[in-house]
Amino acid sequence: QSSASHAHLSEMASHSGSSALLLLLLAGLAVPVHGYYFFLSRDVPRCFIEDVPSDILVMGNYKVPADAQDIVVFIATAPGSNDRKHDIAGDEIMVHKAQAGEGKFVFTAHADGEHLVCAYVNETHPRYRAQSFKVELRFDIGEHAHNYDDMAKSEHLSAIELEVRKLVDLVSDIRSQQQYLREREVSFRDISEATNSSVMWWSILQTVVLLASGAWQVYQLKTIFNAKKWD
Repeated sequence: QSSASHAHLSEMASHSGSSALLLLLLAGLAVPVHGYYFFLSRDVPRCFIEDVPSDILVMGNYKVPADAQDIVVFIATAPGSNDRKHDIAGDEIMVHKAQAGEGKFVFTAHADGEHLVCAYVNETHPRYRAQSFKVELRFDIGEHAHNYDDMAKSEHLSAIELEVRKLVDLVSDIRSQQQYLREREVSFRDISEATNSSVMWWSILQTVVLLASGAWQVYQLKTIFNAKKWD
């Protein structure tokens, strides 16, 4: 019986090791985390591009001085927007006024492509005194943007259920990324083929023009020589 128990424990350890290895490999494919710090003034807004597929969660974790509350504003714009000059009171996909100290903002991508996230200074705020603010900003994308501690508490998930949820979210994000990359590959291939076709027809047109120009010059020279011969 003792031997059977040891064999069962060994099997469980082997299964756990395989699961941990699988999770580690999938985590290696996950979307990276980007972090920045910068100084923000009213004349120099800071913008960042996050190229993500649709239905992906994007979270920005920031740290600002206490006097930057409600003065520093984070705005996200969906791909394809023609106007890249944001309006702090405008209708964007995400407008967030900074809290004092540390805070975060979250938005979900509703379309594939480059999402523009900008930090602005609301210079019309009554507490603004033309000062600059040091801002630390980190983007968590996809599975990294979920707060699993709060999820476990609200949904009463066990440790195993929580790990399964993380794995499911991670696989879903990887699938979304792969689908997005496939679509972009098709788009780039179409653009490349169209460009190659245009270059080919332009080369043919240049060749035709060159041959026509040569034939015209030969005809003109022949006409001149014939005229001089008869003279």
